[in-house]
Amino acid sequence: MNRLIALFLPIAALTSAAQLATPVQNNAPATYWAESVTAEANQNYAEAITKIQAFQKSGGDPFMSSLRAAWLSYSNKDYANAALQYAAAIRLQPSALNAHLGLLSTAQAMNDYAKITVAAENVLRIEPSNYTAHMTLAGAYYNAGDHRRAFSAYRRVLNYYPDDLAAASGAAWSALKIGDKTTAAVGFKRILSMSPDYSMAKHGYDLSLETKPKQAMNGPRPMHP
Repeated sequence: MNRLIALFLPIAALTSAAQLATPVQNNAPATYWAESVTAEANQNYAEAITKIQAFQKSGGDPFMSSLRAAWLSYSNKDYANAALQYAAAIRLQPSALNAHLGLLSTAQAMNDYAKITVAAENVLRIEPSNYTAHMTLAGAYYNAGDHRRAFSAYRRVLNYYPDDLAAASGAAWSALKIGDKTTAAVGFKRILSMSPDYSMAKHGYDLSLETKPKQAMNGPRPMHP
């Protein structure tokens, strides 16, 4: 009996090894993912989304499915669905930075101030030094006319990235808007010392030297990504 068991053991071991060596015959998720990528390359976003839905139904990763569906919807300018899909991805992976940044980009595309601020703040809870979130939040404050908060937000960017001229410009314009011409002039002069052809800084500097406060309100919006 012991001899029979010993004889069968190598056969079982060989069977297990053969099973491990056999490639997966039906890797449907990989097939659907590849088809989604091909459809996206052809700008057929509806088909790409259909394939990524099939990817998830066939056992593909739910987070990756939601994240990709969100990106495809965004690319197709279906911002409402993109927001829903990014939110679904965030529910699955609450700290996934790409999903939060995607939701931020979607809020910007929708030009929704409230959603922009919430999305940017959520990014900063995960990554406090994130440049995109800080600049987007500062720009949202500025464009909403909340220039004091914009100034503070741009100054926070400069704390992390003191060499960033876009943030320096935003801070200087925000200072000008709240009537702090001295701070604005210093900021614009600093920019011009490094980038003398920066037209917005030239214009801002000229306005900061004007004696009529009302002219400062006609300056352009700060330039930033």
